[in-house]
Amino acid sequence: MQITEIASKVQALGLSDKEARVYVASLFLGPSTVQKIAHQADINRATAYVILEQLSDIGLVSHSTEDKKTVFVAESPEALGRIFDQQIEAVERRRSELKDLLPTLRETQREKSKKAPVVRFYKGSEGVQTMIQETQRKATVKSVGYGMINGDELDKILPHLTQTNPKNRLRKKLASKVFFYSLHRDLPTSTALLREVKRVDIPIMADVSLRGNLASFCTYAGKDSIGIVIDSPEIVGVLRQLFELAWDNQKTVNED
Repeated sequence: MQITEIASKVQALGLSDKEARVYVASLFLGPSTVQKIAHQADINRATAYVILEQLSDIGLVSHSTEDKKTVFVAESPEALGRIFDQQIEAVERRRSELKDLLPTLRETQREKSKKAPVVRFYKGSEGVQTMIQETQRKATVKSVGYGMINGDELDKILPHLTQTNPKNRLRKKLASKVFFYSLHRDLPTSTALLREVKRVDIPIMADVSLRGNLASFCTYAGKDSIGIVIDSPEIVGVLRQLFELAWDNQKTVNED
């Protein structure tokens, strides 16, 4: 049987290809120099020397000096059993390390509970419109929503929304309180539309809506608009508190 064929079988025990070839070559040659072992294993001398040192570290090769030359000798084939012992030790060591690490990992793991926030992303004007529809669909009948709208920017990505949105809200009798900004038009308070509006003079940089346990946000970037929905009663609750604090300090737009 050729050395390379034997080496391939030894490799299956846990050695690399070159380690297996060097070991079998050393076993075949008996006490030999690095040069002879390298030639027999068909690898260069420098690589053979490094591998012989590695095999020496795991007890498969020893070396001695003969006629002022360093020669290497393969240990008996039974020494290959040490590979398994070392592998078993390594596995047991990793098992012990995992056991010590588990408490830390459990503390780091996100809680799998219904209270964990869920975040969804939408892209483009169509995605943003889908986000708005989904938010209204999940809203409780006769609930009150809060919003911040830049009318000028919203008209660029969803030009008909301020006309269609009230009709969709009224089907479920969803009231809304809105902070509104625009240089070009008004959005009046309307009892009939269940809408109360407070105008702001500072441009609103993104659309914000709070309804139920959902907080939705969208950027005003046309086809590159991004929508984000956060489903979390705690997060939406504190945002609603902030909204109400701001609402109490802003004047209402006159009803039409």
